[in-house]
Amino acid sequence: MKKEIIVLGDIEMGSGTFTDDFISDNLLSQMILELKDREHPLDLVLNGDTFDFLKCPVIVNGTNTYPRHITEKISLLKLKQVYQAHQLVFTALKNFLEKKDKHLYFVLGNHDPDLVYKKVQRELKKILNNNTQVHFPGFKYKHNQVYVEHGQQYDFLNKVSAKHPFLTYNGEKVLNIPWVSFSLISNFMQTKEVHPFMERIFPRPKLFAHHGKMFKKITYQSLFYLLKSLAYYPFKYRYDPTYTYPKELLREFYRRLKKIHWDVDQIIDKFKRKKRKSKHKIYVLGHVHEKYLEEKKGKVFIHPGSWRDEYDLDDNKKLVPRTKRYVKIIIEDDDSLSYRLVSMPNERNPLDFDLVRMDEHSHIRLAAEMEGYNYSVFRSAFD
Repeated sequence: MKKEIIVLGDIEMGSGTFTDDFISDNLLSQMILELKDREHPLDLVLNGDTFDFLKCPVIVNGTNTYPRHITEKISLLKLKQVYQAHQLVFTALKNFLEKKDKHLYFVLGNHDPDLVYKKVQRELKKILNNNTQVHFPGFKYKHNQVYVEHGQQYDFLNKVSAKHPFLTYNGEKVLNIPWVSFSLISNFMQTKEVHPFMERIFPRPKLFAHHGKMFKKITYQSLFYLLKSLAYYPFKYRYDPTYTYPKELLREFYRRLKKIHWDVDQIIDKFKRKKRKSKHKIYVLGHVHEKYLEEKKGKVFIHPGSWRDEYDLDDNKKLVPRTKRYVKIIIEDDDSLSYRLVSMPNERNPLDFDLVRMDEHSHIRLAAEMEGYNYSVFRSAFD
């Protein structure tokens, strides 16, 4: 065997508050430590949204704040909080890198654009105690006939500017993130704090069918924010580059409102059109938190799914915990490829939707307890 490549994405480690949807520290850490002991070169590719910097608050005197202008200093503060909340995972990654034939790659996602900051990259290398085996390849990882990309660049609302990752505001460099990300930070994080569990539930149309009040609330907030973005913010904040006139979003917003579609777009068809002339054989994408596997004409397209704490709402109003997966790719000495989509053990019991809806915060803690994760890392505004 020449090399093994392990790909997983959408971990979305946050800062241990109620807006943090990652609680599988034990499961992920055990997997990483097992990878360390494999007797061959191995690339561990974290395929975007490794960190949920987007929904990570800056905690000041016990109060959660969500700065719109994300400077390098703010990103470093968020990284520190994520590290404190998920030290078990960072320790496992540090141990993994003790073997010289093991390499770690952080691909850019739409929830962790902060990784473009050089000081954030240096701080991560410092935390992991490794300067040579930790890599930041940007939007994609490529090796041999393997192609890995998060996928936000094929989603209209979440696409970022590869050429212009920064804006300048008051003489400081700030992240240039999509309009929908600015909207999330400025308009929806308070809703996320009040209803921290609802975002974990799929499919969204079924969720909203059982929770009409939530659908009306999100729709109203979205419409109101869009109207203000068109007729108010560009004039009030005309010298602020994070408030641009979103004229290209009107048609997209109408499409989503009509279809009750408040989730990321399916990206696989657009990706295949863009890459139709590519010579790679195995393609792994993230961004969409659904399992997908297609073999066609000598090519393989894979979505392994998310590592967040997520649930499928069934017809009996039970919330069934989703299984975590990763992609295992083997490159033989003759450069031939094989792959396997590996499912992790899932012994969690379903939760009752109506009970969760009645008290989301206690069920956030219950789910964390089932996974062995302690949510008391930071004091929440709800404690």
